[in-house]
Amino acid sequence: MLLAGHSLYLKTMSFDDDYALLEEFLRADPDFVRLDLEADRLLKVRDESNEAADKATRNYHKWMCCESALQDKGNLLTTDLDGGDLDFIFSADLVSDYLADGQAQFERMKRAELVRAGEASKQWLQAEEDYRNTISARHEVRQALVQTWREKRSAEQEAE
Repeated sequence: MLLAGHSLYLKTMSFDDDYALLEEFLRADPDFVRLDLEADRLLKVRDESNEAADKATRNYHKWMCCESALQDKGNLLTTDLDGGDLDFIFSADLVSDYLADGQAQFERMKRAELVRAGEASKQWLQAEEDYRNTISARHEVRQALVQTWREKRSAEQEAE
């Protein structure tokens, strides 16, 4: 049994302790910290861009459904000889104008959502590419730092 004052006890460290010292060593390197922060930032941008593209796509489908419902209502009104429920309030020409305006409005809204989805997808793609490059650079820096750490640890152990 090893006692707390025994020299072997002091020389042997647990894996967790050694790993914590390695992480501390990595966090002391400004390049590693910069790349780590940049990777976190890019991951956030990537996720937000993905959410924006999804939202724009859902909105596009919403406006497409509204436009379809409007077209169906327009078809019912034009096939109905007496003008339907709106005959007592609006003339057939006025209803037709309103339906055309509504359809044009839905077209504009759909187009705007497609543009938003495209811009968000473009931003996502750029953030994804930058994220992968940053992760790769961070990995290379980490490997070099781990190698330096191991050499430093070996030198310390040989000195003892």
